[in-house]
Amino acid sequence: MHEVLAFLAALRDVHPDMARYGLNGGCFRVYLLLKQAFPGAEPWYDSDHVLTKIGDHFYDIRGQVEPISAVGAEYLRMDPLCFNRAYGWDQPALNTDLQGVRHG
Repeated sequence: MHEVLAFLAALRDVHPDMARYGLNGGCFRVYLLLKQAFPGAEPWYDSDHVLTKIGDHFYDIRGQVEPISAVGAEYLRMDPLCFNRAYGWDQPALNTDLQGVRHG
């Protein structure tokens, strides 16, 4: 557990906005980084936020956390079929308003 907490502390120190990013769209990418360092890491999702389970403990960019959902949903192990969509959570949505777009 100490190694995971040290890893997350170092990650937060990379940039002043890292903690905010890890809680606002970058939570899946935090899992991916943890998975690289701790191969047994598993992503758990509550329809709003990804936690990383390593052993018997849950983590996010803040450190060790309890799997209590802020949206009132249950955390479930994330299905790998959802991964492709999760890569874009930190990206702005595409603008589908074509008004003012020149064609040709």
